[in-house]
Amino acid sequence: MRLTGGSRRTLPPAVRGDSGGGPGRRRAALAGSALKRALLAAAAVSAAALFWAVPARVAHGTPLWAGARFTREDRDRAVQRGLLFLYGLARDPKAFAEWGSDLVGMFGNIAATSSNRELRQMAWSMGHERALEWRRLHAHIPADVDAAEVADLLFGSDAAERLGVPDQRMWRELRDAAARFPAVDYYGFDPAVEAPPNDIPEECRHCSARNVRGSRRCVLCGGTLTFRSRYDVWQDALIGTYTGDRYGVTLGGHLVDVLHWVGAMRPYPGPGEREFYEATYGITHLVYVLNDYSLNRLSADCLPEEFAFLRANLRVWVAGGDPETVGEHLDTLGAFGLTLGDAEMRSGFDYLLAAQGPDGSWGDRETSDVYRRYHPTWTAIDGLREYRWTKVLPCLAR
Repeated sequence: MRLTGGSRRTLPPAVRGDSGGGPGRRRAALAGSALKRALLAAAAVSAAALFWAVPARVAHGTPLWAGARFTREDRDRAVQRGLLFLYGLARDPKAFAEWGSDLVGMFGNIAATSSNRELRQMAWSMGHERALEWRRLHAHIPADVDAAEVADLLFGSDAAERLGVPDQRMWRELRDAAARFPAVDYYGFDPAVEAPPNDIPEECRHCSARNVRGSRRCVLCGGTLTFRSRYDVWQDALIGTYTGDRYGVTLGGHLVDVLHWVGAMRPYPGPGEREFYEATYGITHLVYVLNDYSLNRLSADCLPEEFAFLRANLRVWVAGGDPETVGEHLDTLGAFGLTLGDAEMRSGFDYLLAAQGPDGSWGDRETSDVYRRYHPTWTAIDGLREYRWTKVLPCLAR
């Protein structure tokens, strides 16, 4: 539901994260009894893995559609196997240290929006246990924190709170720390005054330095710089302002300011055109921030250009063998009301169910990049699982 490698990794891990539900302002102490309950829940999840990790197909079941080679039981089993893979990865100390905020948010979103009761319970138990660990690792904000670290901590704290582990002191610290930085420190531009620009340099590939806007050569090493896609910049601003607004801490601006520029991002590039990939993720994240990350449905009449783009291009990613992007197409198109009665949706489901690895994951199983291991699996799960939509939201004023 978030991103992939390359330029999508320019902000901190948490700026990739998102999940459903709204923040509260509750105070809670991480008492020993809470930790004990979390550990017992984790033990129950681990016991469940002994059953769900078995890769055998269900012999009989209900086809996903007439003539489908996979059943509803196959789909449910694939989703649970994927979730168990993610939990195992999230319990790795090194992976959690780098991507903990995003991983906690992942479990929270699945728990908040899934219609399958067993899946909700599994995700909540996993997420609650990981949220307790995240709080243990992040009890305070460092004195020398920068904007990227504030964003990461805000995402993690928001996710932990929605999994039943709030911390009012951390909220106050984040509120104060976030106010020290302007929008340009978070997003490279100020969405209150201009549209997402196309002159923000990527991190220098030679020395990893960050350079001021418009720079074509690195100020430290002199290496040639490339510019980020404006759709990638847009996506970061959508995610950051949405999560800040939801948590009650302004993170450089407000979502309404970023949404003001939707028209400026149209028309979108098509397959084979420059920025097609980045535009795809900008559109999926526009859907996510508008429907509270899969809590609600949207009408295709409200976003006709975006709906048409997603529907027209789903098969492009199926043909390209990209489970990460296929998953984001499936869950956003589902938010618009498409079902397995649609041929494009069926092609995506069939591809994902055939592409799952023996360990329950999707994506490149040879990579050492933790993000490229968990994020395609997360988005594939989101593409396959069923949602408990609450309502169809009205259109925004144009």
